[in-house]
Amino acid sequence: MNKGITLACALLGPAATVCHSAETVNYYVIAKQAAPFQIESNNHHSGIVTEIVQGIFSGSQYDIAYHTFPFNRMISILETGGEPNWLTYGSPTWGGVQAENLSDESIYTVKHVLMSSKIGALEFKTMDDLAGKVVVLLHGFDYPQLTPFIKDGTVDVIRVKDYSAAFRIINKLPGEAAFVEMASRIKYHLKTNNQLLSDYNITSFQKVIPDYSIYLAFSPDMNKTLQTFINQRLMVMHQRGEIDTIVHHYY
Repeated sequence: MNKGITLACALLGPAATVCHSAETVNYYVIAKQAAPFQIESNNHHSGIVTEIVQGIFSGSQYDIAYHTFPFNRMISILETGGEPNWLTYGSPTWGGVQAENLSDESIYTVKHVLMSSKIGALEFKTMDDLAGKVVVLLHGFDYPQLTPFIKDGTVDVIRVKDYSAAFRIINKLPGEAAFVEMASRIKYHLKTNNQLLSDYNITSFQKVIPDYSIYLAFSPDMNKTLQTFINQRLMVMHQRGEIDTIVHHYY
């Protein structure tokens, strides 16, 4: 609430029924690993999901309180309750706290790809094509669809802490290594690393990891009035093409 409104409410006293403090919505952000969906730098927040959340509450009676944590820490906090009326993003396919209470409409369709060096590019039709090859994965990202092939030794796995390391490995091991990741995240991080998509071979990995939708994820006991407000604003943003505009900004 700005100073002018605060002063007016103080002068009006108990009769000021139209004067009220802004309500807080607690928005949880994954630190460092969630770009382009959530990006935090020097306390500045951006990213696809973050801009959608900001758009939903723009000009409303709600204030956004940002809470940024490493992924595992964030999940632990949310599983034990978190701050009241929290939201983040999630998917039915993820299970757990990020799947318990989702927005009526999805906000994005996730597509996974197999990225390899242009030199000796890996051809992929079935997992047999990856037999004896190296699959590069980010730390903390596990894919149930890949687990059987990892356990039976069909593929070897190298885990890396960031995208720069993943790009270096597939360039050092042309024809032998491939990076499994969301297409959107690969495109974003190639751009931020000043690299060209055309320098790599990108193949759909949909046969192994099917495309799926992500949604806004709400606390299980979120205030119903607030949840209805979010769903209505999200629907309007879809109708106006604002969601598409935000998504395209990051490619």
